[in-house]
Amino acid sequence: MARILIFTTENSLGWVKKVEFLPTDPCEYIFRVYESLEHLKEIFLKQITLVDGILFSGQIPHFFVKEHFPQVDIPMLHFDVTPNDFYRTLTEYMYTNKDFQMKRCLIDFLYDENDYLGVKEWTTEEDFPYIFGATMQSYADQQVYEKMSEYHIKLWQENKVDVCMTRLSRLPDMLKPYGVNLILVVPSERSMIIQIEALLKEIQLLQLIENQVVIAHLEFTISRDNIRDLEYRQMSLYKAILDFSRKNNMKFIIHQSALYYEIITNFSDFKIITGEMKQCQLVTFLTTELPFAVKIGWGIGHSIQVAQLNAEKASHLCTATETQSYILTKEAHLIGPLGNEEQILVDTKYDSKIELLSAKLHTSSLQIKKIIAVMDKLQTNILAAEDLSIHLGITERAANRVLKKLEESGAAIVTTQQQKKLRGRPKKVYQIQLEDI
Repeated sequence: MARILIFTTENSLGWVKKVEFLPTDPCEYIFRVYESLEHLKEIFLKQITLVDGILFSGQIPHFFVKEHFPQVDIPMLHFDVTPNDFYRTLTEYMYTNKDFQMKRCLIDFLYDENDYLGVKEWTTEEDFPYIFGATMQSYADQQVYEKMSEYHIKLWQENKVDVCMTRLSRLPDMLKPYGVNLILVVPSERSMIIQIEALLKEIQLLQLIENQVVIAHLEFTISRDNIRDLEYRQMSLYKAILDFSRKNNMKFIIHQSALYYEIITNFSDFKIITGEMKQCQLVTFLTTELPFAVKIGWGIGHSIQVAQLNAEKASHLCTATETQSYILTKEAHLIGPLGNEEQILVDTKYDSKIELLSAKLHTSSLQIKKIIAVMDKLQTNILAAEDLSIHLGITERAANRVLKKLEESGAAIVTTQQQKKLRGRPKKVYQIQLEDI
């Protein structure tokens, strides 16, 4: 059962609590009343622990939280006034007030992001109602309630409006002393059900993602004649893995083979270890702890078998002499080397054109895809060995061999064109011409 936290003002609590009786999938609802946006800012992070999703009684607190806590990735939505809710309320008012004029109306919840609820489509510029702000950015101010209240009062006292419509449940009390003709529009039960169902789908999708199997394949090289060194590296790597898990309070399932270890973990810990697939804490830790290099391949999949296969493939792509890490996702995307700001994303799925090119150049299709990925990242087909070395995590000597092979196959020519100076003057620059083969 999903646990949903609902942030609401005291004024909205009455209609918000209807969620407990709506015909949706069973949920556990937790209600938290905030007194102001400043108060919401103070309590937000403390309140969201141990819940699966968050709902807000309106768009202003939701937008405010997104602006101030962009790092929070928990599913969040707000109860909204749909076009049906708005036009139902508007029609009821127009039916009982025959002299209604749209241009003498203030509607404070129309803005560009909700397409003005379609009002611009059927009104002229002269008849368009007053609004508070053209974009949601206008609502990010902590003093938005006070400013909106002042705006309502100003237009009312200047006799520019006959009626005001608002989504803010606090406004009726604030405007009552001024006699403002105010209509409070709240989401219908149907609109609330739609948002709850949408939030539940986001929660289910996130849980599906978080439950993906992630396996790390850690491999080291050794001379098979040196059994003593093999035993030393096995014990050292195993101890380092245990130390890393204890230090980071993570529970790993560890499988040992002669020349490699497998770590089975969950997607949440994997994201922490790899810094959302950008850095790799394990690389840093092992580099510090061990005197030998370790190839780390991360594999993701919805089954252990798929994750194992991807992890092993990814580890075999580590070609540097230092500890290195790559990721192979279930979508067959290769990411790495991690920790390198120049890391590239390679699509390893079958491509008939690439396979044909591979046969012509006598070069692996993955190697060709990596070169294309480097060119895409640098936005140029002019490369030096240094570029391949940096982006592919290989030595310059190995990179030179790759470029020389392309030159011999007619897929690259040596050029005197100056490459962008990022890391000094290249000794040799090649113009890659894969499309001409």
